[in-house]
Order: sequence, then structure tokens, then C-alpha cells
Amino acid sequence: MRKSVFLLTLLSSAVACGYIPQSLWAKTWEYARAWGVDPYLVAAVVWVESGYCPHARGKAGEVGLGQFMPGTWARTTGAPVEWRAHPDWALWATAKHLRELWEVTRDWRKALWAYNAGLGAVRSGRVPASTLRYAEKVLAVYRKFKGGGSG
Repeated sequence: MRKSVFLLTLLSSAVACGYIPQSLWAKTWEYARAWGVDPYLVAAVVWVESGYCPHARGKAGEVGLGQFMPGTWARTTGAPVEWRAHPDWALWATAKHLRELWEVTRDWRKALWAYNAGLGAVRSGRVPASTLRYAEKVLAVYRKFKGGGSG
């Protein structure tokens, strides 16, 4: 019984990935507006980072919708790192972190670079090519969402 419940949970979370459920779309808007960030930009970052999969895990240890590393999560939220996979916390933290990065850089493209590679890379002028591609991908998704709705 326990194994079948685990498999059902695993399958239901996998099915939810790759599209934006209405509940997460609404929360994206709520938290983005609370932090003064364009909701379509927050949605684009989350889409590129995780495909809106709350339990997404990256190779370097990043977790959740916003794919936060433990240190960035702690600095941004002050919440336990285990909460990175919680959709509400992750969406709130993504919007907050983007706002904080914009406050430092005053440039959304540079804020995206910092989201991906860290503020140190942006400040030093050593932004990897992969990060430049990441920002362009986010901006392409942003333009698609802005012109075409919630996906």
C-alpha cells in the first residue's frame, strides 16, 4: 500500500510539471505584485528554472520552483532550506530575490544574470556565456507569456 501511494504521489507531481496550474499562476501574480515585479517575468524565471515543477531538483543542489541553492535561500528568506520545494514559499522567494537583484543592478537583464550566476559574477564582469543564454531564454519566455497569456 505504501509503495502504491508513493508512486501515485510521484506520478501526480510529474503530471503537474510542464504547465502552469491556475493556482500557481494566481500565486505568481500575487507575490510578483507584492514585490513590485512584473508577474510575467517571475513566471518566465520559474518556467525556465523548473517548468513549474515544485519538487524539481538540479544537479548542483538547487531545489523547487525557483531552483534555489541553500545559501541563496537562507539569505533571501530566512526560512528552513527544506521549504524550497513549497510552492508558496518558492514563488514568494523568487519574486523577492528578483526584486533584490534589480535593486542592486537597476537592470533586469543583469538581475537575471545574477539570479543565474550570482551577483559576484555580475559585479566582476565575468558572466558565463551559459548565463547570457539563460537570460535570453527567460526573456523569450517572458515575451511569449506577455503576448500569449498563461501558457
